[in-house]
Amino acid sequence: MTQVVTVSANTAAYAMEPIKPPQRVSRSTYVEEYARDVTERAEDSNDFRLRALANIVQPPALSLFFLSAGQRRIEQATLEETIEAYKNSTS
Repeated sequence: MTQVVTVSANTAAYAMEPIKPPQRVSRSTYVEEYARDVTERAEDSNDFRLRALANIVQPPALSLFFLSAGQRRIEQATLEETIEAYKNSTS
């Protein structure tokens, strides 16, 4: 004799939640958080090495944005091209 059990998709999703692998934090996020932590600790202490490190290490995302801002060229569309693209997307 065999017993057949059915489970809804929502119930199966709730049952699978605890066994999911934890989501990994990206390396850049980790570095930014660490740089912020070093800056906060440097403000509260009199350690000159820590303050020097905080001055050298800037938030990487902002620094990289300004370093690479001139390397990318953003293409501009003419008014006619924009109007045509809008008309094509609505029809």
